[in-house]
Amino acid sequence: MARTEKLRAAFKECRGTFSWREFVNLLSGLGYEPVNAGKTGGSRRKFRHRDTGRMIFMDEPHDGAMKPGMVRRLRDDLEQRGEL
Repeated sequence: MARTEKLRAAFKECRGTFSWREFVNLLSGLGYEPVNAGKTGGSRRKFRHRDTGRMIFMDEPHDGAMKPGMVRRLRDDLEQRGEL
């Protein structure tokens, strides 16, 4: 659980780019699971919360780093849901 708390703190304080891999680990720690987008999903990713069924839709960055605008949008969304 300590790892999830560290990722949560790092994501809350992030003002620049954030690693895609770390974000996926954070979502997993928050109870989200990846949903298979199918054969033609491309870089579009879906995550569903195990308990609530809430969905997060986003594009996986090709360079592995989430841009500041994406970080802000997702942080605001997770904070409004009370999950961050």
